[in-house]
Amino acid sequence: MKLKIMSVLAAFAMVAAFSLNADAQYMTQDVIFVKAGYIPVYTVTFDEDFEDDELEFRGFALQGEYNLNFDGFWLGFGLEYQYTKLDVEGEKNLANQFILPMASIKIAAVGGLYVGGGVSAKYLIATEKWSDGSEAKKKVDLWANGILGYHMPIGEGLFLDLEGRFGWNLTNKQFSEYENVSETYKMKNAYDIAFYAGIGFRALGSNY
Repeated sequence: MKLKIMSVLAAFAMVAAFSLNADAQYMTQDVIFVKAGYIPVYTVTFDEDFEDDELEFRGFALQGEYNLNFDGFWLGFGLEYQYTKLDVEGEKNLANQFILPMASIKIAAVGGLYVGGGVSAKYLIATEKWSDGSEAKKKVDLWANGILGYHMPIGEGLFLDLEGRFGWNLTNKQFSEYENVSETYKMKNAYDIAFYAGIGFRALGSNY
């Protein structure tokens, strides 16, 4: 687990290092965001009678994102790490870890607000089994995301960023065969809500 987290943090550091190279000569309009997030809701629902027909997870996220700025129209590319836990009576804390490459389109309004949408490929990289052997499948799901955020200048080329995101699972593969020795539970859908806080800064360009 520690190795996976360090790999994600190293990827974020590489993005920042690439933008802040030694030959940088000027500040561009592109914006890089580095954020920490809290996931209060990550819900998976089932068609069959699976306890209360759903699983409820909570967790945290780390995200790095590069936004190409076209006069207030942002085209964003990012990478996110998620760690979520499920508390079930009679079970240990069941943890799932995900890596999410993502792309988004956002419109930045006067005053710092921005709104948009995007897609992410949510890959389950690690999971824990229930006591009966049940577990999620290590597959990739495609998610659609709605985004609402606010960025406020706190220095030259530096911003405070606050963001909320709502996600909806489009492919429903990871929990499609969540099973134990007696039954197989079919997934119906999944959605999540996340809140982020972080910093943003203008990317630097080079004349070389």
